[in-house]
Amino acid sequence: MSENTAPLNPRPEVSAASPWTFPDSHHEQLESGLRVVRVPIPGQQVVTVELGIDVPLSAEDPAHLGVANLVLTTSDEGTRHHPGAELAEAIESIGASYDGACGLTSSSVSIDVPRGHLDPALDLLAEIVTSSALADEDVLRQMAQARSQLAQAAQNGPSLAGLAVSREVWPLGHRASRPTAGTASTLDAITTADVRDFRDATWLPAGGVLVLAGADVDGVDLGAFSQWTGAREDAAEEVRSDPIRADGPTRVLLVDRPDAVQADVRIQTRVPGRQDSRWAALRVACGVLGGTFGSRLNTVLREEKGWSYGVSAAARAMRDGGLVTVGGAFRAEVAAQAVRAALDLVDPGSPSLEDAEVRDARNHAVGVAPLQYDTAGAVASQVTTLEMAGLTGAWVDHLMADTAAVTTDLANQAWRELLPASTWRVGIAGPAGTLGPALEESGFMVEVISPSELLD
Repeated sequence: MSENTAPLNPRPEVSAASPWTFPDSHHEQLESGLRVVRVPIPGQQVVTVELGIDVPLSAEDPAHLGVANLVLTTSDEGTRHHPGAELAEAIESIGASYDGACGLTSSSVSIDVPRGHLDPALDLLAEIVTSSALADEDVLRQMAQARSQLAQAAQNGPSLAGLAVSREVWPLGHRASRPTAGTASTLDAITTADVRDFRDATWLPAGGVLVLAGADVDGVDLGAFSQWTGAREDAAEEVRSDPIRADGPTRVLLVDRPDAVQADVRIQTRVPGRQDSRWAALRVACGVLGGTFGSRLNTVLREEKGWSYGVSAAARAMRDGGLVTVGGAFRAEVAAQAVRAALDLVDPGSPSLEDAEVRDARNHAVGVAPLQYDTAGAVASQVTTLEMAGLTGAWVDHLMADTAAVTTDLANQAWRELLPASTWRVGIAGPAGTLGPALEESGFMVEVISPSELLD
């Protein structure tokens, strides 16, 4: 195009972005005790229906760890009305997809579907929840799959490091310190009848929440869930996240991978969660420490030292309390130095957070929110999580306002008060022969274990 050729269309005018808010929601409750939250999102023609069920992993018998995950993974293998492959065909015929997850504090299942097929999708979701067959052959197949996943985890450095630090952060024997899908020995102890019994005793509406997010969800009939009744009889173990207090050297649980050329590292501590007035400031502080590419951890350990492709730090809220996790992978020969350097960087005794750092982390935390919640699935997942924690979707707007108001002083205060050096615990997966002595020379208290000790 020549310099004098006019554009075919005038250039659009760029205006200032409008303020973003989390979608409004409408609440109701069914006679069964199931809460319903409708989140209208005009124009969003793929609707997500997510069901949060009050089934924390702590509801499992300690001898049957993994039974909750088996119920979930087998739930869409067939129902009494749609046995076997007929259920998958019914889901596919309306362009829907089914998914779910078992969490430390609750379980969830969801279905994504085009708005025009929402009614049959609700029928299928209710059918799965209330009458999944959990046939012997399907349960046994999922058991075999779970064992295969454990075998894969035994060869996966990040997974082993995550399990190792969980073993250190949580009390001995606490459900949070064990793999979500169970261990080899607990899976061997589970029968197909145990799986069905667990479903019957726990997949119940009372204490749960059904979230519908997408276009025109206000008038949707929920009659498919009208016959679902019942409440759990037992109380689940409370998942506490009180900060760790300890003196002496920092503990490291080292999972031996003799042939590994890198060390996968997870550094973690428990902190107060959403209900704490310092939560927004803590998130900003974590953003400065490791939440962006230009964070302190990444700048020093990746850019200056060249020890890693990337290091991060993030605060994650739980139903009660929260976790702060530093993660990265390092060349094995420098891993001990890297862990010491990482702990020094997140130690509140290091140089205070500066105004420019806090401003950038604060703006990033607020600015990414519209991208985090740009789908019905993301909105439904967040609402489900909040509702199960006794909050509503409006909490997101409060968090954004609190985050925008975080000052440098508030960020430094949260860092000093909530992340003292004595509370951090370390899990590493790597070659113990070289890492163990190097870590001890760096002042750590090291315990070496094999992958099987975490997974068997």
